[in-house]
Amino acid sequence: MPAVDRRNGRLQNFAIVGTRSHSSRTTVMRKTILLMAHDVTLAHLGRPLRIATYLQAAGHDVILAASPDAKRFLGNFSGRFHALRPIDKARFINNLAQGRPVFDFSTLLAFAEEDEEILQTYRPDLVIGDFRLSLSASARRQRVPYATITNAYWSPAQSPRFTVPNLPMVDYLGVRISQALFDLARPVAFAYHALPMNALRRHYGLPSLGLDLRSAYTDADLVLFCDVAELYGASPGATSNGIFIGPIQWSPDIPLPTWWDALDPERPIIYITLGSSGDGKLLPRLVDRLRTTGMQLIVASAGAPGIETDGQVFSADYIPGDAAAARARLVVCNGGSPTSMQAIASGVPVLGVPGNLDQFLNMHYLESWQAGLTLRKTQLLSPQAETAISALLTNPVFGAAAQRLAAVCAHYDTAALLGQALERLMQDGGVRP
Repeated sequence: MPAVDRRNGRLQNFAIVGTRSHSSRTTVMRKTILLMAHDVTLAHLGRPLRIATYLQAAGHDVILAASPDAKRFLGNFSGRFHALRPIDKARFINNLAQGRPVFDFSTLLAFAEEDEEILQTYRPDLVIGDFRLSLSASARRQRVPYATITNAYWSPAQSPRFTVPNLPMVDYLGVRISQALFDLARPVAFAYHALPMNALRRHYGLPSLGLDLRSAYTDADLVLFCDVAELYGASPGATSNGIFIGPIQWSPDIPLPTWWDALDPERPIIYITLGSSGDGKLLPRLVDRLRTTGMQLIVASAGAPGIETDGQVFSADYIPGDAAAARARLVVCNGGSPTSMQAIASGVPVLGVPGNLDQFLNMHYLESWQAGLTLRKTQLLSPQAETAISALLTNPVFGAAAQRLAAVCAHYDTAALLGQALERLMQDGGVRP
């Protein structure tokens, strides 16, 4: 059925323009679309910002809600900005590292109350969230169609290898024993982590999402997987509890570092970043390990201390990652999807040094394509590190696999796929419990 414009009662269709020349879709009616970026990490800001460019190109009124810290990265964003209440990012990172639920019930309730205030203020036709889990309740209560951005490895329909993340027990028991315990405890742990979300929904009289954290992470009227189906062994156009719209590529809209033109074009480059959620204390160790390659090292430190620019190492707090990956022979990162896909888009293999489960899941699928390899932080000074780095730099299998995956990604017209998915959502009426 056509979507209802709640502000004037008329029935309207929704359409969006793709950004490529072969797209023939046109805008039927300007819509107000709210993007809510729960930017505990930079990735959760970057994806909504990129989607905002597609929506604005289609002529829609776009509002971005994010933390006050996001302002430095808004660049040419011309929509309206709403500053969310400050988020305790350090607490989030600590909860993640300790294996605790990332948000408790009281925190989610505060988010939901803030959501409803914002939804009532702007009265959007659609809200798109990135890790704003409270929208599972607040958007439904306000009867606003809700789409969420996530990765397909969080879909309950997938069956990845759940590698034990860097929980405290790994340091005491070792990887082998910890993995065995994690395999036994994971279903119970996922149920435990889902409790705060279910408590929020119960508070509002909404049905439970079940005993699987992945259901909480992917609950929406529409799930937008910023992945390619082929990475998961699925065919293009497949729906796996959501729609595959291709990688959402974003880099901060900031100037290139002053040393950018001083890089020697004849010497190979390794691009290193652990992201905004990475272990800053690990970065100097990683840089020292990669110095032995003799290659130029471009380092995005995200404010981590101890990385100085010299004749081999070139450092800045933030660097446009797409530009850095395009010049690199190898990208070394925390294994997260955004930086990994910047590398893949340039046909460059990835060395992942994951910490949390999200990063291990992403690297599981990249390794299945032979487009990357994984190291634990405890392996950086071991023979395994030398073997992995050498293989990625010298074995053509990895570069060829990254280039094949790059070709797959290039076939996805994310703007057009996004527009088609949102149009269907609005035509279906959108809201479910």
